[in-house]
Order: sequence, then C-alpha cells, then structure tokens
Amino acid sequence: MRFDLYLESGPRRRRTMVHVLALPGCIATGPTTEEAIENAPSAIRARLEFLRRHGEPAADPEPLELVVAEHVTEGVWLGNGAAFFEPDREPLGAEEAWRQVTWMAWAREELIAAARAQPGALMAAPAGGGRAVGAILHHVADAERSYFTSMLGSVPGLNAALTAVERSGDEIWEPLARARGLIVERLALMSDEELARLVQKGGEPRSTRRMLRRMLEHEWEHTLELRARLEA
Repeated sequence: MRFDLYLESGPRRRRTMVHVLALPGCIATGPTTEEAIENAPSAIRARLEFLRRHGEPAADPEPLELVVAEHVTEGVWLGNGAAFFEPDREPLGAEEAWRQVTWMAWAREELIAAARAQPGALMAAPAGGGRAVGAILHHVADAERSYFTSMLGSVPGLNAALTAVERSGDEIWEPLARARGLIVERLALMSDEELARLVQKGGEPRSTRRMLRRMLEHEWEHTLELRARLEA
C-alpha cells in the first residue's frame, strides 16, 4: 500500500517530523531526515492498529510503499509540527471531519489510559527526568485550545476549564474531560464555511483541516511518550 509522506525539517534538515496525511494523527520523528523516514513504517503500522483496536476496519498495508510527497525546510519551529502542507488547503467534508472527531475521542481514551498507568503522583517529576504526567496532560489540553481557537474562535467556558486543569493537581480528570467536551460540541456544529476555512496567521497559512490534523498528531505524540515511559 502506498503512503505519501509529508516532511518538515529544522535547520540543515535536522529534527525531522514525518506526517502521514492519509492517516490523520500518524507521525514519525527522528534527529535526521533519514532516521525519521526509517521510523515511518512502524508509525503507520501503529496507527492502523490503533484504528483496529477501536473497531474501524484497516486494510493490511504490506508491503508498504513510502513516497516523499513534500518536504518543508524553510520556516520557524520546523520539525515540531509547525509545517503547512499543500493538502492542508483542501476543504474538509462533514463526514470526514466527524470521523476525525471520533478518532479524537479514541485518542483521548488512550492518552488517559497511559497517564493513569504511570507510577506516582500526577504532578511529581518522573525519576527518569522529563515533565510530570499532569504537566503533559495540561500541555496537550492547552495546545488543543490554541489549535482550535486559531480557526474557530473562543468557546464559552473553555478558558475556565483549562484553568481548572492547570490548578487541579491529581484531580485533573474532570476538568480535562470538560475542556475536551466543549471543543467537541463546537466541532460538531462547524458550518460548510468553517470546514473549508483557510486563513493567514502571522503570515502563515492555517486551515481547519490542519487544525484537526495537529490536534490528532499532538495528542498521539504524547500518548506514545507516556507509553515509552512504561516500557523503559
């Protein structure tokens, strides 16, 4: 099965992130472009397995055919999800958008499961270094707000819910669910114009399609981070 790869790389093509746009949320990273591409097959297989776990049919992709369709090397924060690709310009259909919102619900289930499985208090720094689990959860929720509001504006109650997430300590689960619920309710009401929205932000293009893509990618990235801690 063929998968087009969309790459973004920092200076001198270091810290590359590979995006598989045909599987929203699927990313692979590496300290170099070559290593990131080498990591793409396992990322694709993991994303397909994610869909199967939640009952969505996913064809056997073997043998994989990977083709670099676009490689962005000029811009700021490249290698960390900042790139805008040509397919991001395409309008979203309502059915496609709702399918991705459904994937968001599944992804949140898996993020929470990985977070709850961590040893120790949520706000305690892990023994192996890095951010506390609670800080990661707040970061995911805050980034989601940023992606969302950049395209669809504010939602009543969202800022208060995110403040509660930040201040909740080990009781993070209810405000985290409330913040996500407010976003999903608004996504369900997107108009045709909003689904096709393409704007300029700080001189850079942004679209509703990219918004949903980044929300899925970012949550998946940190779910994998938490799982890696359990396997260490």
